[in-house]
Amino acid sequence: MSTRRLSGTAFGTRKPLMNENSNVVAMPPKRKMVCHHGPTNTFFLATPIGQVSLTSCPRGLHSISQSSTLSDSDFSPDVKCKVKLESQLYCDNGYTYTPALHCITWLTAFFSRQHSDHVPAFCPSIVSDDSFRSRVWVRLMEAAPWGTTISYKDLSVAAGKDNASRAVGQAMANNLFMLLVPCHRVVRSDGALGNYAHGRRNSVKQWLQDFEKGQV
Repeated sequence: MSTRRLSGTAFGTRKPLMNENSNVVAMPPKRKMVCHHGPTNTFFLATPIGQVSLTSCPRGLHSISQSSTLSDSDFSPDVKCKVKLESQLYCDNGYTYTPALHCITWLTAFFSRQHSDHVPAFCPSIVSDDSFRSRVWVRLMEAAPWGTTISYKDLSVAAGKDNASRAVGQAMANNLFMLLVPCHRVVRSDGALGNYAHGRRNSVKQWLQDFEKGQV
């Protein structure tokens, strides 16, 4: 049975996928309730640094990340690539994912070098006021604007905890919101790049710094 020209929709209710003979071929996966603010969905985007995925619930963002398999050996940036929504994990079920839409707009501005201070909302179940890690993330967004860098030591001071460079390093290693929380701007005290994604994507960190300086 041919399954070409599958119909269905990426938006609206959860509808079956059908072939040209109107026979049901498959149902899109059911989304899982993983957040008490509502179901999450994951959106896959084309960007100059390759595919980026963002996960959101109706209340706010849960993560922004590159593929977990990406490494320096296969990083192939394309500065001419336009940010574009390619697909999403689940068909929409009536929720409007405003934070995801805002994030796509923000990423489009970022890669157009029209950086914006109007950032999309984080889900409060992910970013909390009583977490040092969350405080570091939020403070970094304020302390290291576009085209600048900040040391782990200075960021620990900015986050209100002197001599906590190691804890700041852990917060960066576990950053759930790449680009939006700009861990690529955090460097060692001697100006050395430091590790990015546990040292597997240092070329991504260097490219992002060069991109912000207009060198690519």
